[in-house]
Amino acid sequence: MISETDVIMAYRLLLGREPENREVVTGQARHFRHLNDLRAGFMESPEFLALLKAPHTGANDTGTKSFVWPATRVDVDVTPDVLDRMVKRVESEFLDLGAREPHWSVLTEDRFRSQEIAKNENDFFESGNFPVADLRLAAARSGLDLSPFHSCFELGCGIGRSTIWLARQFRQVTGGDISAVHLAHARQSADRFDLKNISFVHLNAIRRYGELPPFSVFFSIIVLQHNPPPLMAFILETILARLAPGGIAYFQIPTYIVNYTFKALDYIDSEIPSGEVEVHCLPQTSLFDIIDRTGCRILEIREDGAVGAFAISNRLLIQKRGDLPKQQSERPASP
Repeated sequence: MISETDVIMAYRLLLGREPENREVVTGQARHFRHLNDLRAGFMESPEFLALLKAPHTGANDTGTKSFVWPATRVDVDVTPDVLDRMVKRVESEFLDLGAREPHWSVLTEDRFRSQEIAKNENDFFESGNFPVADLRLAAARSGLDLSPFHSCFELGCGIGRSTIWLARQFRQVTGGDISAVHLAHARQSADRFDLKNISFVHLNAIRRYGELPPFSVFFSIIVLQHNPPPLMAFILETILARLAPGGIAYFQIPTYIVNYTFKALDYIDSEIPSGEVEVHCLPQTSLFDIIDRTGCRILEIREDGAVGAFAISNRLLIQKRGDLPKQQSERPASP
């Protein structure tokens, strides 16, 4: 019998890092039956094999990322028409994935593929509570009581995995997604769990972000990274501008990937990868500029390991300057 502690130690000893999140730990503990299987699985993984081949990067035994990684070129500023073309590209990718593998497109574990989901769907939805619990803990570490925060906007709600748990925490939740297929599944999830305080919005054009109603909480985990850097920057800045005074944002975003470059026009002209999920990053300098321009301040920033050993992913809790209104009158988003 494999325990979650066994899995966590395998990550630390063999991959030199912390697990991405609790649901990954739970999934690995259920997948492997014996310690020998666990060890073999990790030692045969692409990440471990890459570590064996890689030169010394300067990382220490605690999993700290190297201080000698070089600068990368990342285009961030583009015209609105290029942004719209990027939206359509990402939309097409997720419409395809949503039609074929809706659960796996949200959480890329084999047990959540279409042929396996019937026996694992309960685990899939249970896993959505972990990042919401992480939000509560991050707020507590910063001395915040979540009870005055009534309205929450979730970017990339997918098929409602975490949305259903956010709806148990906040009075009103708006789930936004680029894929109409995923939103259809998310509405079914809300009905399945009898949650009446969730509305949904289809974010398939850049103008839709500016039409969002104000909200006191922004939440997004493992979503921004699937957008190219200019779109990441636009989405984040527009959403934080809609955040109410005193409101908070809890989100994950990659900020560095080894050997990553992004040239906007080359990206637009490139072929869309079939059946793959793109992963991009937004440099911390751009991220911090956005936080400052939108009148927010960082309460907590941590590395979370969501994009592997040769990248930096940050999870942030930030707060909009000002006082949270005592009574909020935000209207729900339109479908």
